[in-house]
Amino acid sequence: MGEAAGGAPRGRPRSERARAAVLEAAAELLVTGGIDAVTMEAIAARAQVSKATVYKWWPSRAHVMLESFFSRTTHTIAVDPALPLAEQLTRQLGSLVALFRDTESGPLMADLVAAAQADPDIRAALDERWLRPRRQVCTRLLAEAVARGELDAGTDLAAAADQLFAPVYHRLLLGHEPLSDALAGALVRQLLAGLRPRSRAGGGTSAGPSARREGRWADGPGSEVGEVSRPGSG
Repeated sequence: MGEAAGGAPRGRPRSERARAAVLEAAAELLVTGGIDAVTMEAIAARAQVSKATVYKWWPSRAHVMLESFFSRTTHTIAVDPALPLAEQLTRQLGSLVALFRDTESGPLMADLVAAAQADPDIRAALDERWLRPRRQVCTRLLAEAVARGELDAGTDLAAAADQLFAPVYHRLLLGHEPLSDALAGALVRQLLAGLRPRSRAGGGTSAGPSARREGRWADGPGSEVGEVSRPGSG
């Protein structure tokens, strides 16, 4: 019953089980002992595999550490494609706020960011395993909204993603303001209000940021920002 045809044991392949054990070991070490506790030797011992097995999949302890961290938090970047853009972004950002505020992930992320300033491996792994996947989801949602005409055609997607996420990390690291339940909604509302397509005086919509800098924008119905007047105009 417990074996497949030919006598091979059923279940996940041995390599997959070993890989999962390594990630679980790294996550447990990170939670219980912090960054310094996560060494290749400690990971291998806890997972009951050889160091060579660990190095087979990851080039450094930082990469194991960040992948284990990310594997436990993938739910915080999930989005429902059936929802409007504002709700998708608010849910994604709200999940990150709750993760940092309500779990051990907040202090751990603060430690990782601090360690990344002096450790190139941690900095590279943080970008590859944590920041990039999250930003890719966000920028894809924004790009799709631009294509649908919901956002200005000249939107800088990378800057827009920074405008959403940077305040969360700012509050996490400095603690000057709380990571409140209202933060995600406020950040999304303010960002999207600034990225809505603007109608130019005389008709038509914006062609990009150059026109905005020249003060040629007039807002459409329901806009919160009035038309920008040039010096000397009526």
